[in-house]
Amino acid sequence: MIRCLVFALLILALPVSAQQVTRAEAVAIGLSFVEHRWEPGSKSARHGKDAAGIEVHTPDREGGHVSPVEEGWVAGATNIGMPYKWGGFDTLIQFDAGIRAGKTAGDVYTAEKRRLGGAAVSAQAVGIDCSGFVSRCWKLPKKHSTGMLFGICKRLPSAKDLLPGDVMNTSGGHVLLFVRWLDEIKSRALFYEAAPFSKTRASERYLVELVEAGYAPLRYRHIR
Repeated sequence: MIRCLVFALLILALPVSAQQVTRAEAVAIGLSFVEHRWEPGSKSARHGKDAAGIEVHTPDREGGHVSPVEEGWVAGATNIGMPYKWGGFDTLIQFDAGIRAGKTAGDVYTAEKRRLGGAAVSAQAVGIDCSGFVSRCWKLPKKHSTGMLFGICKRLPSAKDLLPGDVMNTSGGHVLLFVRWLDEIKSRALFYEAAPFSKTRASERYLVELVEAGYAPLRYRHIR
C-alpha cells in the first residue's frame, strides 16, 4: 500500500511535459496525421488579413503561396494530410471541427511570421506546424517549439542511432519524426513531418544532407 502511494506521488510530481509515450504510439500518431482525409469548406482558403489583422496565406494549390516542390491542398476534392499552420497545434478532431465552422485550412511559413512569432498566429486558421506535429506525436499537453525540444530531449551521439519516434531537429528551424531506415547502411530514412509550405506528409531523406544542414538527432526523454 505504501509503495503504491509513493509511486502515485512520484507520478503526480512529474512535470507536465513528462508524458509517457511508446515508440509505436508516436509513429502511429504521426501516421494518423499523414493519412488524414478532409474536404475543404467554402471558406477554407484565405490570402490576406484575417479579422484580427493577421496576414494569412493557406497552402492551397491555387493560391500561389505553395513552393513548386511542395504539394498544396485542392478545393472541391478529398485531400490527404493536415495543412501546415504557423503556430498550429490542432488535433485531428479540432481541425475537422474548425473546417466545418468555416475556419481557414492552414497558414504557410514566412520570414515575417518567424520575426513576429506568436503574434503572427491566426486564431481563425486551423492546422499544425512542424514542432506542433512532433508535440502531438509525443502526446505532450502543450506545444513545444523547435528550440524547446532540446530541453525535453537528449542529443544522440550520431544520426545513425535514431530509432522510431526520435527526431532530427534544428532550433528555430524545422523538425522531422524518424520512422525507419530505408537501407542497410543507414544513409536514407523515412520521416513524417509537417512541411512548412504544405501539409503533414511522409518524406524520404538522406541523413548526410540533414546533418550538413545543421539538424541534430534527438530522443524524447520519456519515450519508451
